[in-house]
Amino acid sequence: MKLYNTLSRSKEIFAPLVPGKAGMYVCGPTVYDYAHIGNMRSYIFADLLRRMLEYNGFAVTHVMNITDVGHLVSDADEGEDKLVEGAKREKKTPWEIAEFYTQDFMHSLDELNILTPTIICKATDHIQEMLDFVRELNNRGFAYRIEGDGIYFDVSKLEGYGKLSRQSLDDLRAGARIEINERKRHPADFALWKDAPPEHIMQWPSPWGPGYPGWHIECSA
Repeated sequence: MKLYNTLSRSKEIFAPLVPGKAGMYVCGPTVYDYAHIGNMRSYIFADLLRRMLEYNGFAVTHVMNITDVGHLVSDADEGEDKLVEGAKREKKTPWEIAEFYTQDFMHSLDELNILTPTIICKATDHIQEMLDFVRELNNRGFAYRIEGDGIYFDVSKLEGYGKLSRQSLDDLRAGARIEINERKRHPADFALWKDAPPEHIMQWPSPWGPGYPGWHIECSA
């Protein structure tokens, strides 16, 4: 069985780390509203891949997360959490919003005959793992703190950052998509953990004070 390797830009024979077994991770939905057909395209593709792996004799462990915190309305790591925005829209708590739209998403999977993932994990069930990950990145010099804002990943510290998309940091046009945050070391740096003001509904204690995870750290953890 051959798969296209985005890094090498070529088709390669699939060789799993453990013979006869395959693990696949699929970034799940942000459950603040109904999923539309464009959203479901990702899960249809993942389902096709899983079925092909199983058809070829692999025992597949399929993991999917549920983003129920930390997905801000702005790609610049600013603004309100989409779950909080949904809660205000429907006059419910973020937890009620997450539960309702998670169940609706699972119903959509059934309607499209998409296999249920082996493991489904909510982001809010793994806050400690995210905190441990952020602390380790910070201790090893890959992250830094902006007071009154949060912890950011320093993209300049990762050799080869952008090689998967074949983009170098020098080629990126600062401000082309999002407004530049002058306090960041590099415009491409992204939030790992955000400080939460007292009125922010979804927040957890951390070594840096009350806050919540950045969207980017959730799948990594």
